[in-house]
Amino acid sequence: MRDIWPYSTPGIPDRLFVRREGVPITAAEIRAVVLSKLRLCAGITAYDVGAGSGSVTVEMGLQVKDGTVYALECKPDALLLVKENTGRFGLKNVKVIAGDAAQVMAELPPAHRIFIGGSGGKLAEILTGSHNKLLPGGILVATAVTLDTAPVVRQFLAQNGYQDIEVVSLNLARTAKVGRVNLWRANNPVQIVSGIKCD
Repeated sequence: MRDIWPYSTPGIPDRLFVRREGVPITAAEIRAVVLSKLRLCAGITAYDVGAGSGSVTVEMGLQVKDGTVYALECKPDALLLVKENTGRFGLKNVKVIAGDAAQVMAELPPAHRIFIGGSGGKLAEILTGSHNKLLPGGILVATAVTLDTAPVVRQFLAQNGYQDIEVVSLNLARTAKVGRVNLWRANNPVQIVSGIKCD
């Protein structure tokens, strides 16, 4: 239901999403920065490529309101989670698309925003497909957790004339109670690459 998160602020706490072992979720703090880079607004069409648990899909759906979010995912357990989480937040503007992202996006309408959260080893094909579907002036954002991914995305954006290309590295740590003291427990760094497609 919508009253689970009655705010317009992004960064919904991870605990409010249904989780399943083996299905990744983009942490709330990372999600908040991703959404800021996407610059979402009402009425647009957006893709969440490699939707995982659907946390970014949900946040996008809440922001674009009467627009449409296409959640692309190929893993059956993740697809179920995306549907469960979008239903949990009462979203009617999300369409869950099953299959290989590089193939299924060819059948979708053009997008104003594309987020790539996972590529399943097909990053080159997904970048090309995303570029072909992204409207002029549209924004592409990708997250990377390996050393190899971010440079590939950045180079692709540069070679295709994207403007305002940025790469941001986020190092997130949370406190955890260990015995009688609180310690910092760090997550793996995440790189966020973004750019605007030229007109």
